[in-house]
Amino acid sequence: MTPEIIKRVDNFTDAAFAFAVTLMVVGAGGSGADAATLESAVAAIPSFAIGFAIITLFWFSHVQWRALRGPGDARSLLLTLLLIFMVLVYIVPLRAMSVAFAAFLIGNHDAYRGGLGHLFTIYGFGFTAMSAITVLLFRDALRNQDLDPEKRRMAAGQSWIWLILATTGLASTLLAMIPGPHLFAPFLYATLPVTIGIFSWRWRWAA
Repeated sequence: MTPEIIKRVDNFTDAAFAFAVTLMVVGAGGSGADAATLESAVAAIPSFAIGFAIITLFWFSHVQWRALRGPGDARSLLLTLLLIFMVLVYIVPLRAMSVAFAAFLIGNHDAYRGGLGHLFTIYGFGFTAMSAITVLLFRDALRNQDLDPEKRRMAAGQSWIWLILATTGLASTLLAMIPGPHLFAPFLYATLPVTIGIFSWRWRWAA
C-alpha cells in the first residue's frame, strides 16, 4: 500500500476508536441537575474508566502492530477494517455493561431489563472477536521480511498475549451461557493480569 493510503487508513482507524469513546461518554452521561442524575453520573465514572481502558487497549495494539508491520498489503487492510467494524459493534454491549455496572453501584437493579447472562454473552463474543482479530494482526506483522529478530519476537509475543485474551473471553462467553454460573463469567477477566503477567515474565522478548 502507498504511504497516502496507509495514512488515511490509520486516520480512519483513529477516528473510529475516538467515535467509540465518544459513544461511551454519551451513554454514560445524562442531562439535568437533580441529585439522581448527579448520583448516576458519578457512579458511571468507574464503568466508563473500564470501558475507556478496554477501547484504548485495542487502539494501542493497532498502533504497535502498524509499527511492526509497516505498509502492509490487502490482508493487512482487511484485518484493520474488520477491527474497526468490531469496535463500532462492540461499543454497544460495552456501554450496556457500563450502564448496568453503574446502576449496580447505586442500587438500581432495574436499569438493565434483560438477562445478565445474555448481556455477558454478547459482550464476550465482541471481546473475543476483537482479540482474535488482533492475534491475526500480529501474525500478519510476522510476514514483514524487514523485521529484525527482536521485533519478530515482539510480534510473536504480542500475538500470544492476545491469544490469551481471546481464550479468556471465549471461556467467559461459554460460562455466561450456563444458567447459574453465568454470574461468575465476568470474573474470568480478572485472571488476565496473572496469566499475561506470567507469560510476559517467561517469554524471551530479546532475540
